[in-house]
Amino acid sequence: MTDISEKCIVLKVNDYRDDDRLAKVLTAESGMVTVLLRGVKKAKAKLKPFAQEFSVFDTRLVSNRGAFLTPIEPLLIQDGFSLCTDLKVFTAASIAAEATVAALGDDEPHPHVFLEMLRLLDTVADGNAYYKAAVYILRLLSMTGFHRDYASFDDPHSPVQLLGHAQKYGYDTTVDEDLSRRALKFICREFERNFDIGLKSSGSIDLYA
Repeated sequence: MTDISEKCIVLKVNDYRDDDRLAKVLTAESGMVTVLLRGVKKAKAKLKPFAQEFSVFDTRLVSNRGAFLTPIEPLLIQDGFSLCTDLKVFTAASIAAEATVAALGDDEPHPHVFLEMLRLLDTVADGNAYYKAAVYILRLLSMTGFHRDYASFDDPHSPVQLLGHAQKYGYDTTVDEDLSRRALKFICREFERNFDIGLKSSGSIDLYA
């Protein structure tokens, strides 16, 4: 039997059976886990906010058998609905979430990635969302063993120069939006080469330029 107390970030949600959903959840101490959210498709389901991508919550996760964990009396810290109303913000957060699921194995602790995802969710709606996602994926690559140094430019004019700027200044800077869009596409291609997996969410980057 599994019985753990965890801080959780919902990265991906899929339908499961008639009224349930399965959530791919990044936890602070237990890594990536799959959580069964029973009855969340019903109109008045109490767990509905926990079946939203980018929601953050505290809970006990319990499993008597099988691979799925069930939340017990979860406490919502931050709902994900606000990040789904702006298409650029939603696209940026979705790319980051998909990359995280692709990069991390199940049941392996990744506390640094958990904290980095929290930083992204706290900042992605404040300013240039594509730039924030590019910073996150740069750091995700570094934390998973694929670090590459880019030359830093205070006034970048190319996607590669912007990535160097991002490595130096992180989330807290103002940069050109179109250049950020191209830099995010570039770092997504780098991610795909390193992990040999395509990021479906990245196909939406140019739709909301």
